[in-house]
Amino acid sequence: MYLLNKLHMTPNPWAVAQTTVQCQNCSQVFPVQRINCIDTLLWPEGRQILDDNAVFHPVCPHCQTRADISYPSRYIDREFGIAAVLVPGIENQTPEAILPYMNRYVDRLALDGMEHRAVGNFYALAEQMRIHQHGLNDRAIQLLKPIIIGSLQSKGFEVWNGFFMDLLHPNGAEQMEDTMYMSTQEDMQAAYTEDVYQFYIYLTNGEIIPRGINNTAYQICMNILKDKELTDDDGLFHLYDLSWAINIHNSLYPN
Repeated sequence: MYLLNKLHMTPNPWAVAQTTVQCQNCSQVFPVQRINCIDTLLWPEGRQILDDNAVFHPVCPHCQTRADISYPSRYIDREFGIAAVLVPGIENQTPEAILPYMNRYVDRLALDGMEHRAVGNFYALAEQMRIHQHGLNDRAIQLLKPIIIGSLQSKGFEVWNGFFMDLLHPNGAEQMEDTMYMSTQEDMQAAYTEDVYQFYIYLTNGEIIPRGINNTAYQICMNILKDKELTDDDGLFHLYDLSWAINIHNSLYPN
């Protein structure tokens, strides 16, 4: 409730608006607050609201079912150098057609010295915030996902997607639970001391399971980007998601 009460504190009157949604469970219509833009320069609390994501998953007051809503929005964070635009469902459309249109007006939408991203849902919007807060490469983070998800699928899990949540710093050299470890050495003990990149993996049945992967895997993904000459950012809008990452991995082992 604290976060919801913070919504009226933004100095941008156009950043938040009232709208209504229809519950997918009971079909009742109820009011929600719609966030059109989070500019952290003007609205520092916006980071906390985006990280909490309760605003984007309101609870129906009639049947207590949590809704999953999506609408166009924007996240601008000059401190961490990221400007992300939410285009609902862009990953299920034709990004090759939408992104050129966005980049045609990049002078109006873009900000100097920022990385510009298009995302398809609020999970991915919040993910961009977390990635850049930790100073990480978002393309390398995306490349970690097929490794984690592929491991789960081999065990029979049906996965929808996964999103980066946090960077963990182990206190010792003990293996962390629910974590994948990769190593370039025979001795795995060193791998257990590395930072761990934590993800929430969303299954098709709605279940969320945490999974981590160590820094060696991240560095391997950074090397893939270097080999593919994908480390530099050109200032244009790009969609880097799970499908993009799968295509990159597949290109490493062409048939």
